[in-house]
Amino acid sequence: MHKALAAGLFLALSNSANAGEAFSWTGSYEGFVACDRVMNGAPSTFGRALELHFVQDGNVLHIATEIDDPSLGNKASLYNGLVMASPAGDFTSGYLEACQSRFPYKELIRIFPASTTSDKFGFSASTAFVTDSLPGAEGALLVENCRWSATRVSREVPKIKKCETPPSAN
Repeated sequence: MHKALAAGLFLALSNSANAGEAFSWTGSYEGFVACDRVMNGAPSTFGRALELHFVQDGNVLHIATEIDDPSLGNKASLYNGLVMASPAGDFTSGYLEACQSRFPYKELIRIFPASTTSDKFGFSASTAFVTDSLPGAEGALLVENCRWSATRVSREVPKIKKCETPPSAN
């Protein structure tokens, strides 16, 4: 059933530009990220406050994140990806890729279908994160699976730097 829903969402993206344009993710969000981590074979967990700034251009999402972690500095990580809407336009979903970050890593984010009819728009996402360049632990292999949860706190268009690399549709 989930594969059929995902296929339907991707078809909606290609067949219905109006559904994707009816709702915009643009704005600022606040939330929390909780992660399960394995670094050099040792498991751990952590959670952090999360601030996100979205700009939607058609079906492309540009995102800047700020995670409350003094050890990583204040530089935002940038992501881009594609968003799609259900044929009726009442749900939206998508994926993102890290395209500019505070240190070298690979990260993919899947945004779960979120209702566009809610008065207070929010979403959840699941990430897969891999690096061997974590500041202070360079060379240690780090793998994380994180869950984001955030609610829009402003619809104003944030001023963010956007990735130069277009998102891939694969």
